[in-house]
Amino acid sequence: MVKFSRTSPAGTKESSPTSMTTNKLKILPSHKVVTLDNCTCVYCGEELTPEETTKEHVIGRRFVPKGKLNCGWNLLVNACRGCNNVKSDLENDISAITMQPDAWGRHPNDDQALSNEARRKGQNSISRRTKKPVKDSREEIKIEVPFGSNATFSFTTTCPPMIERQRLYELARLQLMGFFYLTTYSEKTKRGGFWLGAFCPVQEALISDWGNPVHLSFMDTVATWKPIFLGIGADGYYKVVIRRHPSAICWAWGLEWNQNFRIVGFMGEPEALDEVLRAIPSIDMMTIPEGPDRLTRFRAEKRLAEEEDILFNVEQFEQYGEIPGT
Repeated sequence: MVKFSRTSPAGTKESSPTSMTTNKLKILPSHKVVTLDNCTCVYCGEELTPEETTKEHVIGRRFVPKGKLNCGWNLLVNACRGCNNVKSDLENDISAITMQPDAWGRHPNDDQALSNEARRKGQNSISRRTKKPVKDSREEIKIEVPFGSNATFSFTTTCPPMIERQRLYELARLQLMGFFYLTTYSEKTKRGGFWLGAFCPVQEALISDWGNPVHLSFMDTVATWKPIFLGIGADGYYKVVIRRHPSAICWAWGLEWNQNFRIVGFMGEPEALDEVLRAIPSIDMMTIPEGPDRLTRFRAEKRLAEEEDILFNVEQFEQYGEIPGT
């Protein structure tokens, strides 16, 4: 299922912020690859030459469990060779990490395809954070707390493999550039546009923590923003949403990878970003002193109740246009 509102090209010389308007929602085929014949790279915007042009799946074919993209929706675009290689490298370990089970060995569902692919990729993909195979990249945190005058109480916690944050944000940015390019794409000029302003990730979280105050506040804050794009593909193993601020040059976005990992954020003009970010609360942390010069901060994770999960709410999108059945 893919739905989006058409916008005029943004961030190009022939367009201006005031010209970026949206019409009724359109619908794209849910069981067919959408192909663009674009003449500029969707990621860097450079003019493409025959020698440098490559075909690029915005949702990497190996980013989700094997077979989940067969006969399903995806976005196929032209990209320069350099950007294609960078994105492919980012997808490698990030895909494997987002498929791994939690600290108790549980996956978000009982799909055998997911557990098989998680095991295979966990053995073959190297974490850029630990330099070890993903399956061996669980991290232990040892906490020592002074107890009495000459005693220490200690305990160890184990967390699943973690994604190097810079790589995480860069992959999210590239994927969103591909979808934003689609919403602004002109068949006549064979070009799309890019958002105006900065890219601002807010927070990433595993499924066990989608109910934390930041994610809840984010969903509530952007729930009334105008839908620009909603894509749910690969049997639900990939989700993306983009919404437009009612009046400012600002967009909200959310990504869900492999039913296990979410990242949300904003993009737009700095003044607008400052305003919306003030509405997002910080998370209260508990602090344990481990010595005269060392503190450990932690908090409890919070699962998201199904009835509270409105990030990829299809019904909210349907009110903006007449949508044929999917």
